[in-house]
Amino acid sequence: MEGVFPGLIHHLLTSVIVAFVVGVAYILQNKIEDLETELAVVNKKDRALETKCENLQTKVEFMEISFKDSLDKILYVVDTKQKAKQENQPKIAFYANRVTDHINLGVHRSLIFGNVVTNDGNCYQFSTGLFIPSVSGVYVFDVRILLCSPGHELRTHLVVEGEEMAAYYTGGSSHCSNGGGMTVLHVGAGESVWVRVATSDGENNIAWESSFSGFLLYT
Repeated sequence: MEGVFPGLIHHLLTSVIVAFVVGVAYILQNKIEDLETELAVVNKKDRALETKCENLQTKVEFMEISFKDSLDKILYVVDTKQKAKQENQPKIAFYANRVTDHINLGVHRSLIFGNVVTNDGNCYQFSTGLFIPSVSGVYVFDVRILLCSPGHELRTHLVVEGEEMAAYYTGGSSHCSNGGGMTVLHVGAGESVWVRVATSDGENNIAWESSFSGFLLYT
C-alpha cells in the first residue's frame, strides 16, 4: 500500500495537469479562432471601406471633370458674348487739329479744328467744329490748346449742348504755353459737343498744334 499510494497521487496529479493543459489549449484555440473571425470581419470591413473610398474618389474626380467642363462652357459663352458685343459696338473716334480762326478769339467763340486726321463714324464736323455722335454712350474727349501769346492767358470750355462740362487753362508763360486735358462724359445720340473760349485777356494766338479728339468707350 505504501508503494501504491504515491504512484496513485502522481498519476492523479499528472491527469489533472494534462486536463488543465488540454483545457487551456482548448480555450486558447477558441480565442484564436474568435480573433481570426474578428480579424476576418475587420478585413472585410476594411475592404468594404476601401471600396467605398475608391468609389468616393472616383465620384470626386468625375465631379471635378464635370465642374471644369461646365466652367469652360460658361467662360466660352461669356467670351463669345463679349466678342460679339465688341464686334457689334459702333466704332466712333475722331482727331482734328489746326484751328481755322485762331487769332484774338472772343468769349464764347467756338474753336473749329478744321484739319481732320481721323473721323471713324463721321461724327465730327470739320466745318463747325461740332462732334455729334450717332449713338448714346460714354465718350473720352481730349482737348489740347497751344497758346503762342507770351504773357497772355486763355481759358476754354468743353461744352455739351451748351452746358460747360470741363474747363482748361492755358497761359502764364513768356513763350508758348500748353494747356488742356482729358474728360470722360456720357453723351446722348444727336447731342453736340464742342470747344469754345471761356475767358480771354484780349489777345490770343492759338497754334496749329492745338487739337480736339475723342472716341466711344462703351455704349
